[in-house]
Amino acid sequence: MKTTLFMAVSVNGYVADTDGGEDFLSHENWLTMKSFLKEYGNMIWGRKTYEAVQGWGSKYMDDLVNIDLVVLSKDMKNPTKDNVTYSESPAEALRVLRAKNYEKAFLSGGATLNSAFLEAKLINELILNVNPVIVSGGIPLFKSFNNQIYRLKFQSSDEIKGDILQLRYKVIY
Repeated sequence: MKTTLFMAVSVNGYVADTDGGEDFLSHENWLTMKSFLKEYGNMIWGRKTYEAVQGWGSKYMDDLVNIDLVVLSKDMKNPTKDNVTYSESPAEALRVLRAKNYEKAFLSGGATLNSAFLEAKLINELILNVNPVIVSGGIPLFKSFNNQIYRLKFQSSDEIKGDILQLRYKVIY
């Protein structure tokens, strides 16, 4: 199954500030993500991302009502929404989507989730929306690895609204 990781980041690679806030990222990133979701029909999030977006207000979750959402969590088991399934691992999340006849998966999470998929060699494509901002610290795109290096092959770049540079890479394992 082809898995695409889509993330909005600062120029220096942060996806959120030290408190988990994303106010420095443009709303254009959400709109761009929604356009990808129309193509994929599914999304994989970690528990923290899922809870953060729920806290933004119902209009954001309403945007996802027709999207099959898989949330990775070892604690949560009983979904409260019809379109949400909980999973305990990246491989299980992909099995859930395969069982629903998806051929590709859309991933957008925090450092822990992104790293889990990368370390399991389950990310095929990386799309970064690089926002024109430098953040002094926070949550990085990936958590640190055990001296592992992952190679990428540049595919394309596009400038989107708000001076955001969208970069596409193929992940080479």
